[in-house]
Amino acid sequence: MTEVRPRVLIVDDVEANLVALEAQLGRLRCELVRAPSGNEALKLLLKGEFAAMLLDVHMPEMDGYEVARYARESPASREVPIIFVTAMHETPENALRGYGAGAVDFLFKPIDPFVLRSKVQVFLDLYLGRRWLADEIEAHKRTHAELEAFSYSVSHDLRAPLRRLQGFSEALDKDCGENLDATAKDYVGRIRTAAERMNHLIEDLLQLSRTGRAALNVRPLDLVPLAHAVIAELRRNEPGRSVEYVAARDARVEGDARLMRIALENLLGNAWKFTVKQPQARIELGQRRDGDAVVYLCDASSGVTAERSGPRPLRDRARRSSSRSAMGSAARTKAVNERTGP
Repeated sequence: MTEVRPRVLIVDDVEANLVALEAQLGRLRCELVRAPSGNEALKLLLKGEFAAMLLDVHMPEMDGYEVARYARESPASREVPIIFVTAMHETPENALRGYGAGAVDFLFKPIDPFVLRSKVQVFLDLYLGRRWLADEIEAHKRTHAELEAFSYSVSHDLRAPLRRLQGFSEALDKDCGENLDATAKDYVGRIRTAAERMNHLIEDLLQLSRTGRAALNVRPLDLVPLAHAVIAELRRNEPGRSVEYVAARDARVEGDARLMRIALENLLGNAWKFTVKQPQARIELGQRRDGDAVVYLCDASSGVTAERSGPRPLRDRARRSSSRSAMGSAARTKAVNERTGP
């Protein structure tokens, strides 16, 4: 693996000063680049990255202050740390003028070589640290994108044989059910249950993939209409269920409507599922306004009434509530965290 050698730009119109700086910095693991004028320094800054710039203040045509101001105005060089090197007297006025032009440090001549190397080494370490972090983030993004693409591809590939399994098991039950004994019917029932479970897993996998692939569209929105739509779909799927659904007049948040719909589908779906044994099932969605507004969801699952269990914030619900699969839970938590944070 090729070693990354950060570059340090040294700017001075006097050749002897450039030679002296090179001699003092020669033992550092960096590449020293010369610039005999301010104009040449600005050209070099536009062509490549530098970990730091040692800049002489007094130069003809363009002094160090002007070079620093131009460097700070350019997107390509505004992050390069500038250390002024000068023979001026060390006064508060001179230091303030340098810092006002964009310098991060001042070195007054005569320069102590140890101090010079120590200061430059700090910026070399910072530069290498930023490079390492940027590489890690980019590698993580690539891995994440590959995993999402893999999940999407695998889930689609799994659906074709699953449809055949579901179709033939349904046909077997419908066409030959009367000729099957109790054991055979039990086997067919298990096959259909497993196929349905697999279908849920694939759906969750697709949902998790879609959650990460689309761009966020954050805007003010009301969660209540989204929740109404989810509850209406649950009622259509199970018209025999009797569930009391109570919602506040509004529950206004900032977020992505698509991701919030995913979160509500999972959370309300779980509340619907786990209240199935309750004779008087109740699901409530509301918003507290004591200080920061907090959207909450509560239900009467596990034999505990909503009043006794108390409202639980939507984000906390996304993390704690059960799901039909780990992927469904991951999609739900990610949908909420994309906006609210971990």
